[in-house]
Amino acid sequence: MDALVEVSDQIKLAVNTAAEHWRNLPEQKLRFRPSSDAWSVKEIIGHLIDSASNNHHRFVRLQLTEHLTFPDYGQDNIHWVKIQNYQDRAWTELLDFWRHFNHQLAHIICMVDSSCLLNRWQVDAKTSVTLFDLMTDYLRHLKDHLNQISDTLNAFKEP
Repeated sequence: MDALVEVSDQIKLAVNTAAEHWRNLPEQKLRFRPSSDAWSVKEIIGHLIDSASNNHHRFVRLQLTEHLTFPDYGQDNIHWVKIQNYQDRAWTELLDFWRHFNHQLAHIICMVDSSCLLNRWQVDAKTSVTLFDLMTDYLRHLKDHLNQISDTLNAFKEP
């Protein structure tokens, strides 16, 4: 359980720090794509909202059942971002929603019923993941995309 309290704390720290640091970025930086197939900062945050949404269901449902078959959105996440048009959303709305949603996930992680940590999500016919592994991997995924945002911002050149 201590490991999950640490994960929860790290999620809150990461999103609070990022939200504070990135709150007043100019729109041109937020919309910038370093390449034609790369996401902008807004789209990366949108993807992280989608990730939070999908994982919210997994984190809760896996405390209600020992085995969960629930679709993965990994192959479709590009479509999720496009369909929801994060590029044209108000930045403060996106940022605040993302931060609050992650605080909710951090709360769930911190309060998880330890007897459920070995409950499994069936990803596909060959792959299943425990609730504990999902929760700890969520932090890794979050940090990977925060680094991607930093890289995107560093690649931006003033016009």
